Amino acid sequence: MEENFAEQIIPGTFIRVQAEGLIAPKGVAFGNVGIVGTAAAASGVANALGVTHILSNLDDAKALWAPSDPVAAGTLNLMRSLELLFRNGASTVYAHALGAGATAQDFADAADELLKDEINILVAPELATSAATTLLKAAVNSAETNARDVVGIIGSDLVANAAPADVVAQANADKRLVLATPAIVGLDPDGSEVVLPGQYTAAAVAGLIASLAPQASPTNKTLPGVTRLGRKYGYGELKALVSGNVLALESRQGIRVVRGVTTEGAAFAQITTRRIVDYAKAGIRSVANPFVGRLNNERVRKALKGALDSFLTTMLVDEQLTGYTLDVTATRADEVAGRCVVNVAMQPTFSIDYIRVTLALS
Repeated sequence: MEENFAEQIIPGTFIRVQAEGLIAPKGVAFGNVGIVGTAAAASGVANALGVTHILSNLDDAKALWAPSDPVAAGTLNLMRSLELLFRNGASTVYAHALGAGATAQDFADAADELLKDEINILVAPELATSAATTLLKAAVNSAETNARDVVGIIGSDLVANAAPADVVAQANADKRLVLATPAIVGLDPDGSEVVLPGQYTAAAVAGLIASLAPQASPTNKTLPGVTRLGRKYGYGELKALVSGNVLALESRQGIRVVRGVTTEGAAFAQITTRRIVDYAKAGIRSVANPFVGRLNNERVRKALKGALDSFLTTMLVDEQLTGYTLDVTATRADEVAGRCVVNVAMQPTFSIDYIRVTLALS
């Protein structure tokens, strides 16, 4: 509580400290994964289902839930998805487990709960591609309107011999969705190898993306927790998939991402562009929110601009941006309305997808 300047009755020195110039940006999370799936509680665990748990490794999950069922059973596979997430690079996972027989509405309610936490990537690998698309598209776009910036990762569940055109047809164009293919080989609880349903590829890809800085593209990166694919695409097939804005995997000195793209294929074709913009939005909010309720005058606006400039400069140094301009203003009408106007023009960094080489012989 600052000293009261209005009540100056007894003589003395009254001091007001104006600390807006010390407001600085906080850290911004960019690799937190939210996942919903079905599981059975581990022996003796009472609160494993119906609530969100924050996990740092697979051992945390094993303490809460029993091993997944065999793939052939088609049920209780949250642990399988978590294994793919952690083995491919995820380090912070918000997991919401549902019991056997969970309905589509149960999954939707669980996704809504997950969006209350600081997640950046959302997956529901147990759902069929069409159901996952419906759920994640609604969830991530609803979250954006509520100041939550999330990317949804979906796996194609088509059979191994499906034509690339059929996979492309599953790609619902959206700047916040990623469709991955093909299926991958994993292990059943008895240790035997099995081709996982294609939608579980989403968990592996989500783990990889979560391990990367926003400006680091998954293009040409290997998935450390995947050793074999359920299908190897030929060059023409990969070309059709990439052209259709599908994130395809190939076997080439490890299992690699051919090109990291969203299903939109326009302004946010590269996943890095979406993640850099989301990171900037989160950082700008974290900087600006502490200024809400403070004086709308030149001094405070200058402090706000300085704090924003500090955050954006960090993005520039970290090579997330190649440049930016920043302007913080308020007309008298803005001041009366309680508004402060911030205009930022950013130039996000793009990854190298293609290298063109000309050989001149002499």
